[in-house]
Amino acid sequence: MVEVGTVSGISKLSIWLSGAFAVVSIGLLYLYIAMTDASSPQKVLWSAGLSMAVAFVFLVSWTVARDVVREKERELRRV
Repeated sequence: MVEVGTVSGISKLSIWLSGAFAVVSIGLLYLYIAMTDASSPQKVLWSAGLSMAVAFVFLVSWTVARDVVREKERELRRV
């Protein structure tokens, strides 16, 4: 059987690495937008769309995390 500490450590490492890869990939996307031969208005449009998509993903993940915390608090009150 796998120890709880090992699973917890791997989960934390996974979260940190996925966050690092997300930051690097978003940075590379902005770099690509800056280096492309598109016109300036089109670059601004692409950057705005990318920023809105990232903000939406963070909003959804924050909402899910908030709901999980609220559910845990309800469970603790019941006990």
